[in-house]
Amino acid sequence: AAGMHRQLSKKTDAHEDSVWTVDWTKGTNCIVTGGVDGKVKVWDPEDLKLKTVLHDDYLAVTSVSSSADGKYVASSSMDGNICVFDIATGKKVLSISAGTVNVWTVAYSPLGDSLATGTHAGNINTWDLKTGKMIESYQTGGNFTLSVTYSPDGSMFAGSTHDGVVSVFNAGKLLYKVSGHKEPVRSMDFSPDSGSLLTASNDKHLRLFEMKKGQQVGLLSGHRSWVLDVAFNPAGSTCVSSSSDKKIRLWDLNTKEAIHTIDSHTDQVWSVAFDESGKKLASVSDDGSLVTNEIIAQSIK
Repeated sequence: AAGMHRQLSKKTDAHEDSVWTVDWTKGTNCIVTGGVDGKVKVWDPEDLKLKTVLHDDYLAVTSVSSSADGKYVASSSMDGNICVFDIATGKKVLSISAGTVNVWTVAYSPLGDSLATGTHAGNINTWDLKTGKMIESYQTGGNFTLSVTYSPDGSMFAGSTHDGVVSVFNAGKLLYKVSGHKEPVRSMDFSPDSGSLLTASNDKHLRLFEMKKGQQVGLLSGHRSWVLDVAFNPAGSTCVSSSSDKKIRLWDLNTKEAIHTIDSHTDQVWSVAFDESGKKLASVSDDGSLVTNEIIAQSIK
């Protein structure tokens, strides 16, 4: 399947150390990265020129998540700080101190009114973006929430834990616990129509669940090590995953088969993100680099 991608740009030293998280904003078309060096950086996708450094005085940045309109980005860092930045001005518009090591992951609500964060105790906390106050704390029943994500329609959010528990909440109540993974689930993504959920785990597999009954409808196997991140393409027809095996894989969600592998990194690939068109992909790695690839047309059905 050669020729299904073309590397556009590579920034070899995007951060001084491992880069753990990447997001590609909608509307404003920026790439945002966070790293072990404690910096959150905003890049121009065309040439990977650095536009702004949003902050650089905290411990490692574990997660970044942008608003649906691409105007704001939230970050979480190991010192327990949750920050929200205005991407255009670079100004911090909200800072929440949730307590040391109490925020591993952050997700920006598609409705734009709240954030969800995952804690070491296995909870999911939601925060009011106007006041910075906690709205609610949800128990997942697992330990150490590694990932939180909202459905694009804003009706659901999910949290996944170190012991493989995936909990889906709707209107503040537990809707499903979906199982299958026996090892940490490091990432999840809802489909664009909010009807499905993909999960990525240390067990080397991705699982696809439908959200009407919470049933597993697919198993995606092919990575040789931990699967660290997963993202649906905007059409919902394919997804991309990244792994400790240093590879990025593109999957056809109809056949559940891997259709392409991208070797852009020399170390584990922590995070991947599609642009709004689904034709381009950003990825970040322990090797310190940020890479953009173009996915060539035949893979986008």
